[in-house]
Amino acid sequence: MVEKKEIEKLIIQNKKSNLKNHLNDAFFYNTIKYSGEIKPNELLIWRSSHFIRGAYPIFHLTFNQNNQLIGIKKQKNPYHKLLNKITIGFLIVLISGLFLSTDFKMAVIGTIGISVIGLLLSLVLGKAKKYETKLLTDELKEAIENLEQANYPELIKKPKSELKKEKVKEWTFTKVLTRLILYPFCLFLLYLCVQMILNPDPNHIRQRPLGIMGILIVGGYLLADITIIVKKIIKNRNYS
Repeated sequence: MVEKKEIEKLIIQNKKSNLKNHLNDAFFYNTIKYSGEIKPNELLIWRSSHFIRGAYPIFHLTFNQNNQLIGIKKQKNPYHKLLNKITIGFLIVLISGLFLSTDFKMAVIGTIGISVIGLLLSLVLGKAKKYETKLLTDELKEAIENLEQANYPELIKKPKSELKKEKVKEWTFTKVLTRLILYPFCLFLLYLCVQMILNPDPNHIRQRPLGIMGILIVGGYLLADITIIVKKIIKNRNYS
């Protein structure tokens, strides 16, 4: 079992895991392997990634009395927690503003529109976060495995290249059912957005910008989802 002092060598930037440092790492896209905080019986390790930026996880490594690794847990960083609270607050203010500044019918329509766009945006970001988090997790486990092989070669029965890798299950019943529902709905939304751009209502001057925004968000979801599917298919082929 790899020891704490060996894993500490992975930490290039030793600093506190606080809001200020995570805000800085998210803003400047810090991908150094790794930033971390060294504590007596635990290590906090993190780095940013391409898609998730400030939504990267903190890896919480715990050790026993002999300073041997016994577990790795993931937790949200302080910046990500704050960003979630700000987003929820912004949506509440935005929806409240609709009910205060427009009639009830338009406020309800606007709320439904905001909810749909928010849901799709959440799905896009959620998929990207899940995919990138898995890559970061595998990357860290591989780095720890390399340390273990270097320090305890007699404990490794198989070469690293022969270790069994888990295939990513992309075509589960739930995922297929979700796509069967969402894909046609997204195509319908894209059609409405195109109509809003090409044939806007003269009484609603905001239709064109809303249509463009809708195409970017809905199209972004479809593109991100298809890209992730293709990457996972290629990855699974490489494992087989």
